[in-house]
Amino acid sequence: MKTLVKTPVKTPVKTPVKTPMKTPERILLLLKENPHLAIADLAVSIEISESAVERAIRKLREQNRLRRIGPTKGGYWEIAG
Repeated sequence: MKTLVKTPVKTPVKTPVKTPMKTPERILLLLKENPHLAIADLAVSIEISESAVERAIRKLREQNRLRRIGPTKGGYWEIAG
């Protein structure tokens, strides 16, 4: 019987200093510039893991500050406000 070993995914780059802006605010800023960005693109731009971006987006959606228009592929993000 084969067992699968899952390799942990690491954050691309660790931030050595505190950032001046919180992750959700940085995501909103990037999405204002380009609402067609994917989660992977946001993670690379902000230099955090994709799961951290997903958590921040989930919070923004719960707060009704962000919503997805259209399908996962081909849709875009709409910022409320």
